[in-house]
Amino acid sequence: MRQKTEAKRQAILAAAGAVFREHGFETSSVSDIAARVGGSKATIYSYFPSKEALLMEVILSAAETRSVTVFSEVLALGDVVTGLRRIGEAHLSFISTAEAVALARLAITAGERSTLGREFYTRGPLVMIENLAAFLAASIARDELRPGDPRQMAESLKALYEAGIVERHLLGDLKGLEGVDLAVHAAQAVDIFLAYYGKA
Repeated sequence: MRQKTEAKRQAILAAAGAVFREHGFETSSVSDIAARVGGSKATIYSYFPSKEALLMEVILSAAETRSVTVFSEVLALGDVVTGLRRIGEAHLSFISTAEAVALARLAITAGERSTLGREFYTRGPLVMIENLAAFLAASIARDELRPGDPRQMAESLKALYEAGIVERHLLGDLKGLEGVDLAVHAAQAVDIFLAYYGKA
């Protein structure tokens, strides 16, 4: 039996990501991924139990890496308004990708029948909320925002970012998203948030 390696695991993830982007999740197969990476379906399944698990790892690994980069950048800015706008734009850009939408749909469909939904929330939305709460707590400490519960504030702002965007993606109303500028949408969400939490 061949020993599993991290290099092989990463190669499988890279191949899966490429196949999903080129063909879409629904029409892609594990055979396509095996052919791309150079191996058998059995090898793929020795690393990941299903195509759904592969999609989750592809998307959430990328999300975790991007989150670290974005929050490191905005923390260095020291400007709450610009920081919140950049966080919102980056968040919306990521969750609007076809792969992220496909994963969200899978997580919702899975419901209580598997751990997919819980894992998606824990490694996706919850990470966003916790990172955003930490940024807001630091802003409160610098007296840039009115005092409040950072976690509750983060959940409210996340909802403002996603309003009118997420539902349309999940339900396939792409026509309703035509002409939407995500940077402008994020800035408007921040303006609404700061109307209550901003310091005069």
